[in-house]
Amino acid sequence: MKHNEPNAGEQLTAPAQESSPMEESKGTSWKLVATGAFLLLVVSLILNYVFFNRWKEFRDYKDKYQALLLSHNSIMSDTKSRMEKLEQSLDIIQDPAVMKVKMPGTKAFPQAVATVFWNTQSKQVYLKVNNLPEPASDKQYQLWAIIDGKPVDMGVFEMGDTAKLLQKMKETGTVQMFAVTLEKKGGALQPTLEQMYVAGKIPG
Repeated sequence: MKHNEPNAGEQLTAPAQESSPMEESKGTSWKLVATGAFLLLVVSLILNYVFFNRWKEFRDYKDKYQALLLSHNSIMSDTKSRMEKLEQSLDIIQDPAVMKVKMPGTKAFPQAVATVFWNTQSKQVYLKVNNLPEPASDKQYQLWAIIDGKPVDMGVFEMGDTAKLLQKMKETGTVQMFAVTLEKKGGALQPTLEQMYVAGKIPG
């Protein structure tokens, strides 16, 4: 018997292997995982951007709040200090031992006015500026006490907001007159009479 042999023109080919459902499922799963990971990355980037902007805004608001808080505390501290000084000034003025010495303007400066409050018991002297023009930056007002006809330095004093309150000067136990002159910054050893703005005698 002869075995059937393939024709010469026939080609031997291996049957095609079909992919199994399990392999197709694995491929699909990986695609889903990759797609999900990509979407998570995109969402993460968006959230990071949003939260970063919110953090910047919060930081800016926080800095502004802290600046406002510092400013508020500073204003409150200044106000409290000013109120305390006003109370002290009232106590000084209302003290029965304190003598009020008004110093009107001289002929050269008729609009100028200042007042001295002199405690005849404690010898303390306080000055209140009622109306004096702001001096040049290299000048400063100086208070003098006329004692036995001679001028005695009682110290220089400040202008601006400080001038609205009583300013403590040097002490004196005897005086016949007070006067204010404009001198070089830091004061002078002798008063410049041509720059005498105000002067007032002790009452009585």
